[in-house]
Amino acid sequence: MAASASAKPLFACNFEVFGRVQGVFFRKHTERQANSLGVRGWCMNTREGTVKGQLEAPLPQLNEMKHWLETKGSPSSSIEKATFTAAKEIPEYTFSGFSIKR
Repeated sequence: MAASASAKPLFACNFEVFGRVQGVFFRKHTERQANSLGVRGWCMNTREGTVKGQLEAPLPQLNEMKHWLETKGSPSSSIEKATFTAAKEIPEYTFSGFSIKR
């Protein structure tokens, strides 16, 4: 049996967080939280004042990261809402870690 057959299924989704999420180290804290959970992907500031990105992880970690993005964020942030695309199963990671895009 192949090693990948016993691996947990991976899921991916896109996200966007609205509120006071720029200039409050939101991306840095998002990167730190993703790394602590083993979530891969990226995040970036948008011109509209939001933070958006992509997440890849087994479902429990993906859901924990989504909850963090909706409710915690960085200490100085004020999250109004977070939107997510439906999680879709992916055959393998497309990112080697979590990064901040500029």
